[in-house]
Amino acid sequence: MNPLATLPTSRLPGVRRLSAAPRRGAHRRLGVLASPAERDVGVDPLLTAGEVAALLQVTKAWVYAETRARRIPHVPLGRYVRYRRSAVLRWISALEQDSVGHPRR
Repeated sequence: MNPLATLPTSRLPGVRRLSAAPRRGAHRRLGVLASPAERDVGVDPLLTAGEVAALLQVTKAWVYAETRARRIPHVPLGRYVRYRRSAVLRWISALEQDSVGHPRR
């Protein structure tokens, strides 16, 4: 009989334990919320360009172009860019107010 067959898979050499959920401590250190209930505490999620594109129903290329032109509010994170959902919604609201607020003469 193979002696490795009697060991639990977590103790086999070269086999890492894969869990369904990340460890709670490491999860918190990364600043990621662990449960849906914690997300409702007033934390504003950061969105990717793809998520902003889906929210605005435009292409990702348009979102990136607006970001490079500094016309859309964004958060630079090193080589990554994220968008605060509330800032994007306020930006859209301001654009809407500007378009309605100036009647033509």
